[in-house]
Amino acid sequence: MKKLILLLAMVITGATAVIAQNEVDALRFSRIQYGGSARYWGLAGAYGAVGADFSSVSTNPAGMGLYKRSEASFTPGFIGNKTTSSYYGTSTDDSKSSFDIGSLGFVMVMNSAKSNSGWKNFQFGFGYNRLATYNSNYTIVGTNTKTSLMGQYVTAANGTAPADLGAFDTKLAYDANLLYRPNPAVNTYTADILGVSPFPGIDQTKTISTTGYLGETVFAGSANFEDKIYVGASLGILALRYEESSTYSEDNNSGKIPIFNYFDKYDYQLIRGTGYNLKLGVIVRAADWLRVGLAMHTPSLFSKLNIDYNSSISSNFTDASLNSSQDSPLGNYTFDLVTPLKLIGSAAIILGKSGLISADYEMLDYSAARLRPSVDFTNENQRIQDKYRTTGNFRLGGEYRMGPISYRAGFGIFGSPYKLDLNKGNGTLASLGIGYRTGDYFVDCAFTNYSMTEDYYLYGVDPANRASIKTSNNMFNVTFGLKF
Repeated sequence: MKKLILLLAMVITGATAVIAQNEVDALRFSRIQYGGSARYWGLAGAYGAVGADFSSVSTNPAGMGLYKRSEASFTPGFIGNKTTSSYYGTSTDDSKSSFDIGSLGFVMVMNSAKSNSGWKNFQFGFGYNRLATYNSNYTIVGTNTKTSLMGQYVTAANGTAPADLGAFDTKLAYDANLLYRPNPAVNTYTADILGVSPFPGIDQTKTISTTGYLGETVFAGSANFEDKIYVGASLGILALRYEESSTYSEDNNSGKIPIFNYFDKYDYQLIRGTGYNLKLGVIVRAADWLRVGLAMHTPSLFSKLNIDYNSSISSNFTDASLNSSQDSPLGNYTFDLVTPLKLIGSAAIILGKSGLISADYEMLDYSAARLRPSVDFTNENQRIQDKYRTTGNFRLGGEYRMGPISYRAGFGIFGSPYKLDLNKGNGTLASLGIGYRTGDYFVDCAFTNYSMTEDYYLYGVDPANRASIKTSNNMFNVTFGLKF
């Protein structure tokens, strides 16, 4: 009963929020993968206690303290995204690919001026790590035998005068003759499809195309005490760009709905802005063969994120005089976002010169994310608390060395951010890597596959319009590095 009440509340509060910042955006921008070097990815990101790699500055900056020589590195990458949707028995594939820069960094090592102080050396690093890539295409196709988008619009419009309807949804539908009042003197609405009993079913298609990234320009410092304790801190300046365009269609291909043929609704949004965070970390060499680490990431504060958005609807009827195309005004506003605090515990077993085994466990509370100003996002922040929970992500990686060549493999398990079984959202990561290293340079390669299955609602959160989407991201990275 509690789950049902929560679901109904989400439907009511979200019915008119066609393009608006909500709990979905809070989750999207809180999920990151700490993009970095090919060695990092070859170990599936289990790098918190390994160190001596520029990726450390975005996970555990104390890892930078293990550098003995200065270094510069560059990591380009290729990402192929594939999605498979399932909706009312119809399975549809789509894909998208892109090149990006996973990491670009420089670390300078300075020996301590006081040899008897215990502090062996200090490191300063700066550069860029890609934390998330939002390039994807989704196509969802199926014949819905239960609901139409117009049903949601009628519920949202009833009791409201035509001039006061939502400029980005119900007003567009009304002006395009998709909604109408049987009695013009009463603000009660209906639609052609809703006048057929029993419900005739409607062919629905939704295509979504997204592009963008979350990147971190980072400045970090670390220190090495007696080759036993390593400490570090980093300041991250985040750059966010997320662009989404979608087209939703309903078609009367069965011919069971009088007058109506089809309609198309287009939605667009572009979100841009910057954020900031601080990371603190420590690594302890508990024994020659064992390192343990702990890192804390403060919440990232995205201040004054800017969103531009617009919508349109076009309709087609057997009576051509009713055909219409309507455009919304251009929308724009700014908002703030605070993502959850993260804690990462790590351990690495050092197998002499033969290799290593490492593991990371990350804990974060997705329900702690917040949209601000709070007075403007009361309902959205309540849904964040109602839908999301504390979860954990586990990564395990191994490296085996044969002379200058290293072989790597790893896997990761990412917990679902949802509670009350409202959605799936758990993911898995598998990786393979190889590297060649000399005293002065190195080249590393890695291939990773990340898979996740999650529900997607074509409109509202009614289970009748819920599709299941499986996402598979394949990534290939190459790192080029110089030591000096």
